Amino acid sequence: MKSAARFVLITGLGLSSSRCSSEADAVVEVATNDVPVSDRCGADVAGSDGAADSVTASDTTDETPAPPTEAKEWVAFDLHLPLPDDWQATASALFGTAAESGAFLDDTEFTDGHWIRSEADPAAPAQSRITLGFDTEKGDERRTLAVVPASFAIGTIWMQTVEAAIAKMKADETDEPGSGRRFYLEYKVVSTQGGTFRFAVEGNGGVFTLHVGATSPQTSVLPDRIGHAVASAAAMDTISGTVWFELGKDEFDFFVNRAYGAGAVSKQNFKDFQLIPHNWLRLTVEPHLDEKFVDVGFEVVTLTGKRIAVAKAPASILAGAAFQALVDRNMANMIAQEKAAPGSSITWDAPFYYDDPDGGGVVRVVAHGEKGVFTIAYAVDTPMHPLVDVPFVAWPDVVFPPKDPEADAACSELGDPAITLAAQGTLDITFEASSVVRESEQLKGPLVGTIYCSVFRAADVTLIGPNPGAEELDSFELPAADLDATPRPTHTTKLLLAGDYQTLCYQDLDDNQTDSKGDPVTLPIGGQQVACNKNPVIVEFGLLKP
Repeated sequence: MKSAARFVLITGLGLSSSRCSSEADAVVEVATNDVPVSDRCGADVAGSDGAADSVTASDTTDETPAPPTEAKEWVAFDLHLPLPDDWQATASALFGTAAESGAFLDDTEFTDGHWIRSEADPAAPAQSRITLGFDTEKGDERRTLAVVPASFAIGTIWMQTVEAAIAKMKADETDEPGSGRRFYLEYKVVSTQGGTFRFAVEGNGGVFTLHVGATSPQTSVLPDRIGHAVASAAAMDTISGTVWFELGKDEFDFFVNRAYGAGAVSKQNFKDFQLIPHNWLRLTVEPHLDEKFVDVGFEVVTLTGKRIAVAKAPASILAGAAFQALVDRNMANMIAQEKAAPGSSITWDAPFYYDDPDGGGVVRVVAHGEKGVFTIAYAVDTPMHPLVDVPFVAWPDVVFPPKDPEADAACSELGDPAITLAAQGTLDITFEASSVVRESEQLKGPLVGTIYCSVFRAADVTLIGPNPGAEELDSFELPAADLDATPRPTHTTKLLLAGDYQTLCYQDLDDNQTDSKGDPVTLPIGGQQVACNKNPVIVEFGLLKP
């Protein structure tokens, strides 16, 4: 059975409720892409080698603003890359000691067209400013997706933790290849004005992966606020992580009993317990059984022996006992079902939630069973470190071509005195190929070939084509049509009654008399209207047939 413990490192952040005692003394609510996160900050904490940092709670308040609720949108990318040998130098130049000394990261590509850089933050000397973006496919435009602040203090703690985790996994792999248990450690910044930045290292069996992610600021979709940030300025950073370790059913029962049950009163309860093989992560349980609860806390030990305090939250032995009984019931069912027929067991989840929002954070322990495999995940949310936010990062403007003056013009306004309002008329078609067709890597060759078309009433056509039994009102062919020629190919249909129509066409590039893969095709989007005796329209080949 594999078990995962997810935690958030908070040394130097302090723990309190939504009232901050720092220079950013304010109540802040930030909506991330997952869940709203309340900022609960406290006194700065100074650490020392070999001694655990203390975590103190400041005065608290119950007044927490509601998260933004207006319609919103955002765009993101996530990259999963082999961990570069120089990852430490890159991270240090982004948010570590190098950046703190003024040695920032110039524009650096993680993969083709995706780049990152750092610079001094003029608004706050204790933080850098990180920009992430991408180049367009043609390489003719560089777009910024996110700009975020990042604190040197929290970034350095993340680096120390990753270094300890990598060193332990490498040692395990040296002693016994394949024995290195998986971990995931992430530095994350959330900014309402600049977006979200994720920088993480994952290790699994001695293979290390770098995860880089960026999300644009969340912007409104309300008609009068398109492109505006949905929340006022607020930013914060944090370190989070996940570690995996193996347990059997008996070990799980012992672990839960010691952590949340009556067994916590024993002298054998967890104190500085090493979560083997992740010996750099330590667990301590402090029992308060007269009051029927325990405090569950973590520490991280760096390569230098410095101890970093980790989120600490209370859990009652009442809920803990219920959680253990529920998981044991589901595990017994799964074991029996798998014994009867391997792979037949149902998938199940049993979450255990406990929190201390005023002092220690939120913990979700989720037991999961699937096809005979049992996992445990610890998910802990703790106070995030407040930052000075960046200026708003706006979307680049999108300019549409001028509207065709003939698109909605009356018959008498089309510039041809011979065109008049009529009860029937023709579609005077000019054929065109979209930029998508012209620039597609799947294009077979020159846009030369016979064009085959059919005309239907618009009401008889859906996105997948004509309805069964739809009447074909006209059909025609244009042999050897060249969509690059000047002027473009044209055709005039039969007389059609006034109304709305859909012209469906394909260009037979490979001359096999059928619409085969790679042939340009029109899409039944929009349509053509007959209102005059002659009706000039453009029929566009929008895509190549997949």
